[in-house]
Amino acid sequence: MNETLIETKKTRDLKVMLIDGYLDEPSCLGVPPYVSPHVRYAYGALLDLGIEPAHLIYATIDQLRQSRNEYLDAARSTDAVIVIAGATVPGRYLGGRPISTREISELGSAIHPVPLILGGPIVLCQEMIPGVSIMCGEIAAISLQEILGDRSIPDKGAGHLWAESIARFAVLGAELTPLHPSFPYIVCELETFRGCPRRENCAFCSEGKKQVRYQRPVTDIVAEVEALARLGNRYYRLGCQSDLFLYGASTREGQLYPEPAVLRDLYQGIRQAAPELEVLHMDNANPASIMRDPKAAETIMEIICRHNTPGDVAAFGLESADPVVLAANRVETSPEETLAAIRLMNQIGGQRQDGIPRLLPGLNFLHGLVGERPETMQINLRYLQRLLDEDLLVRRINIRQVLTWGGYKATRVAPHRFQAYKDKVNDEINKPMLQKVFPIGTLLPNVHIEEVQGQMSFGRQLGTYPILVGIPGEESLGKILDVRVIDHGYRSITALPTPFCINQASVAQLAALPGVGRKRAMRLFLAQPIRDAHHIEELLEGQVDLGTILPWIDFSI
Repeated sequence: MNETLIETKKTRDLKVMLIDGYLDEPSCLGVPPYVSPHVRYAYGALLDLGIEPAHLIYATIDQLRQSRNEYLDAARSTDAVIVIAGATVPGRYLGGRPISTREISELGSAIHPVPLILGGPIVLCQEMIPGVSIMCGEIAAISLQEILGDRSIPDKGAGHLWAESIARFAVLGAELTPLHPSFPYIVCELETFRGCPRRENCAFCSEGKKQVRYQRPVTDIVAEVEALARLGNRYYRLGCQSDLFLYGASTREGQLYPEPAVLRDLYQGIRQAAPELEVLHMDNANPASIMRDPKAAETIMEIICRHNTPGDVAAFGLESADPVVLAANRVETSPEETLAAIRLMNQIGGQRQDGIPRLLPGLNFLHGLVGERPETMQINLRYLQRLLDEDLLVRRINIRQVLTWGGYKATRVAPHRFQAYKDKVNDEINKPMLQKVFPIGTLLPNVHIEEVQGQMSFGRQLGTYPILVGIPGEESLGKILDVRVIDHGYRSITALPTPFCINQASVAQLAALPGVGRKRAMRLFLAQPIRDAHHIEELLEGQVDLGTILPWIDFSI
């Protein structure tokens, strides 16, 4: 294909469409509001080839779905269409839906004879898909330079050469972000290193498929952030790595140990490059790395909490509290080691700023793993109960079923048992945990409305693992609100705008006030304008205690 393109056009004259099909892999998230480095690198690689921005069309898969004919016509006028995709872990998303293999195949057929080039994590786990002309190698940006520009690919073992190319692409690729339909309200996922540094990977994980591995220098990451910030980006997540605590790690006696000085340089550099940032969060930490050197890990947590923004989460991949399952799947950490890491992170990161913990752990559990037994679910439940018993906080508990790819032989889990188990976790663990993490009255600033269903609007803050917020009433999509928590669900919370302008409130919003209900809400609504706290107490006939809510009720007309 490269020869055909080069024969007809010079590389710099090519017209190319780049489609962000979204991705979700163990070490990276690229589903809105997150924008993956993979797609930014690809865009930067195209610019690096000399292709003019005017000849590049960028679109998300959701834009293509919404205006299919328009984008298909545009695609047919190009010399090549590139799709970056790959959801290699199970997930449910509010901001977008990753492209499916069926959609990829249909797109290839619809634009034929224009070639469809496929890249991203999908190439690690997927055989050739009908309709796809070329599958990229591991790193699409590098492959695109070979396919479209006839540039050579470094040897897989020469990680420093890959990192040098990525450094160029990352800075150039920042130019993609203003083209995103949600800009500037996007979270730029940042990569620190590629591949799992463990000598033996977890049996179910796609990280083990990666043959190209590199570590990015602090200076390269800071330069990328500087380029992103210059374009107006304010939201960042150090989420593209398998374990942030091992960035810049040193090797001693065959083991990797965290190096606080490297993380200090990284966080300080990002803060200097983007002094006006509004979010700086992280993802992915291995409890085994933390507890291998607790003192160094404690220092790193202090560094993170000094430079991050509140609401940060370090996801711990325990996957199962059943030691039989952990051994069968080569998971490095243990339940006790993970519990010790949770205690340490609570001690350092549990301090609240503006009512929100600075840094909390999250817990990932996978079911259907090799070695799972009938008693595994009960073992997990007992483990989670220990967290509540010790008054430990975790921001999220993510329970999923393993994806069976790459020949992994999953254990069948009966759907009814799995659902009953999840319901029990929700009732006994998730709801009490949310009540501890987000007490009634907690202020959540800058909640972005993403969906409206009847008399309820749903939104989230930008950041890592943001809590889903249900806001009674019909708010407009895209509206940004400051809200305060009034109730808790299993995996979401209910909140009302603050200040709560009671004389402009709808019946649905009034009914959501703790203890009010629809009948009393109608009484309040018909009595508007409500003059003051004494007036509202009269209307409620002393039957409802709004003591915790009154300080943020606005009685102005």
